[in-house]
Amino acid sequence: MSKLLRRILKISVWPAVLMIAGKLFGIIIANIVYKLDFFIDNQIQGIFSIQLYYTDSNTTILVNSISNLFMIIVLAIPTIYFIIKTSIYQTTFQNPRTIVKITKLNIMNWITKDDTSFLLIFIWCSFLLVTSLIVIAQTIQGINYSWIGILAGALAIFSIWGTIKTYELEIDKIYPREKELY
Repeated sequence: MSKLLRRILKISVWPAVLMIAGKLFGIIIANIVYKLDFFIDNQIQGIFSIQLYYTDSNTTILVNSISNLFMIIVLAIPTIYFIIKTSIYQTTFQNPRTIVKITKLNIMNWITKDDTSFLLIFIWCSFLLVTSLIVIAQTIQGINYSWIGILAGALAIFSIWGTIKTYELEIDKIYPREKELY
């Protein structure tokens, strides 16, 4: 196994765990807060042999929407954190005014640690994008609230933009842009 593949698998573990945990936590929170009636059925066939059933379709949509919201938030927070941190870190090399602003805000220790990379951001954004696309598809199917689908769409656009921006910053590090000589 190559070093790159090993690193990709190592980075991919946390977003995958958070994606599943966010969905399960959302289901549990919805059941506790709204005191919902449900029953569990065990079917022998298929991968998903344990099924959770609710009494009516509105309850199912409520639980699905809340669990999707938790799942997206749990993935979006670290992704946005990594994108902002990398953008500010790379901007400090190009703009001295950014260093002054960072010093005034007293976040120099946070910014100077370069523990994010393009690969990390790409994988987190990919997980957020896939999750957002699943939520958007469920919204189109009518099994999710529309405002959660709109939020997922906005986060998908932001994650794509963040990935592209980070890629541009990494490319600028490798191949710096030369100012026009004319």
